[in-house]
Amino acid sequence: MRLKIVGSGGMFQIPNPFCKCPVCEEARQKRGRFERLGPSLFIEDIKMLIDMPEDIGVACDRQGISDIKYLSISHKDPDHTRGMRIVEPLGYDCIADKGTPIPFLALPEVIEDINAWNGDGLYYYEDVLNCISIHRTNYMKIGNIEVHLINNKTHRGNMTFYVIAEGTKKVIYACCDVKPFVPNELYFDADILIIGLVSDDGILKDGSNLDDAPFRDDMYTLDEIIEMKRKYRINRVIVTHIDEYWGKSYAYYQELEKTLENISFAYDGMELVL
Repeated sequence: MRLKIVGSGGMFQIPNPFCKCPVCEEARQKRGRFERLGPSLFIEDIKMLIDMPEDIGVACDRQGISDIKYLSISHKDPDHTRGMRIVEPLGYDCIADKGTPIPFLALPEVIEDINAWNGDGLYYYEDVLNCISIHRTNYMKIGNIEVHLINNKTHRGNMTFYVIAEGTKKVIYACCDVKPFVPNELYFDADILIIGLVSDDGILKDGSNLDDAPFRDDMYTLDEIIEMKRKYRINRVIVTHIDEYWGKSYAYYQELEKTLENISFAYDGMELVL
């Protein structure tokens, strides 16, 4: 099984074009792994793209992703949905005015959320342009790859966690709105947990303390992640959805990784082979 983290950032890309902080300035100078585009994952074996932030077209081009056969969106938030127009070049020939539908997989309640927030955009792409076919589902097997879609519904609404499996190999993709982590038997004994919105108990980019931030209770600490790793007997954890407002550079996370056991931090283009 082969996966690629297409984008490892969060709400705001790094560098943020409107920011002159050291992290953004460093990313402008060094580029590469110091840059972060919006959160997304590609399952290479079945050519499935999960989530479509606004910059997904740029991200796919950077990562050499030119063939997508399946699409999915985890939840309604703009940093995961505002790149939905990618379905047009994928499945619609504007010269011939003809669509070739690409399968779009999502939980039924997430589909309704996305349409409520985006003016029935998915129905437009399915019924008018005919460039997607919507599949309301919590499970699909494509070849040897099984994809479970689990609703980690919390006070913030519907949120899809993905359990991607091939034989005895298993990856959990829990990119956003992860706290509380609603228990599920499928999470046990995973090879990799890819999880977003993890605090390192540090200082945010404006110098304020993370503990004082209004979103503090929505984020796990590294100690809590280590405990979750132990509880579910997970071999490796990869932190993604690394937001610009955290104020930490790629180099910072490289150093932090050296103090942790089987916990690493994602970067755009990170490849995982199981």
